[in-house]
Amino acid sequence: MDGATLQGMEGVMRNMTSSSPQTLEKISGIDSVTVLPIDDSPDNLMILGDILERIGYQVVCAEDGESGLEHAKRVQPDLIFMDVKMPGLDGFQVCERLRAQENFQRTPIILMSAQSDSTNREIALGTGASEFWPKPISPGKILNELPDFFRNGPE
Repeated sequence: MDGATLQGMEGVMRNMTSSSPQTLEKISGIDSVTVLPIDDSPDNLMILGDILERIGYQVVCAEDGESGLEHAKRVQPDLIFMDVKMPGLDGFQVCERLRAQENFQRTPIILMSAQSDSTNREIALGTGASEFWPKPISPGKILNELPDFFRNGPE
């Protein structure tokens, strides 16, 4: 993500949180949700984590697939955001491994990638992802669509 994109997202985040202060409880009716973002880009983790925390989610981050698996087992998050392209285990592999475990079969998993072609979407859904979101993800999309995963449950 380049500097202009980072600055643009920061401006959107400021506007999102100052002009329409919505708490997680107001949005979803839930008072505590833990989200696990997994991404090998520290910038992406920082931005996504900041957006999620401003809305009111508890955030635990992992910088690669292996640590993502470990964090998921330890924390038992309510939702997982995961980049597809990472060194070592990629997002598809991590998603498959999580879905193979009984306690992650219904956890919402959103795979995301800058390569947003239909093939990646099909593979993501085929590995058990609840959804595939192309990058960059707008704070508005998170604010508007994430609560549905907790109101309606995973697919």
